[in-house]
Amino acid sequence: MTIGTAIVASTKVRRTGASVLSQPLRARLRTVRVGKTASQIITVDAEPKKRFVPQHFGATSFLLNSDDVVAAVMDHTQGRGADHVFEAIGIAKVQEQALACVRPGGTLTLAGLAPMGSTTNFPSAVIARKEITIKGSYYGSVNAQRDFPMLVDLYASGRLDLDAMVTKRYSLDQINEAFAAMMRGELSRGVIIL
Repeated sequence: MTIGTAIVASTKVRRTGASVLSQPLRARLRTVRVGKTASQIITVDAEPKKRFVPQHFGATSFLLNSDDVVAAVMDHTQGRGADHVFEAIGIAKVQEQALACVRPGGTLTLAGLAPMGSTTNFPSAVIARKEITIKGSYYGSVNAQRDFPMLVDLYASGRLDLDAMVTKRYSLDQINEAFAAMMRGELSRGVIIL
């Protein structure tokens, strides 16, 4: 919850009509700020049964990672590419695909943590010629003292629907089952109830 909301909030998608791509939907694009300005919110995931999550939160399109994501994003954006792309897996191939989806002058935010020592092949000439901004976001670039109260206020006011993100609730003695379901990609969000 914190990471996805904070990434979007700190990115400040302000231009009306902006297009946004989230890979995977785990980044979720909480529509706290994005939904007010973005005209296209495209999400990507491996699980077709997770389609309801991004649609509930305002996504206009859902793609499977097995689709030709770059071609589909170009189609959805009339050949321009997305203004803002959020990558939240940390896999080099997905990061490179995410870069290919960014429009000239657009921004790629990398939030997925790749293993230390791994590398991603970004073509510097393309980045320079297209004037693409690439930025990192660690834990949503969250400032706990500032952002946690904001997130609580958003939830309490009904503007951040956390309850709809919960796929399944588990007891503490089911923690291994919850972890295994998460690793299989079956959950949007699992919650351990103490």
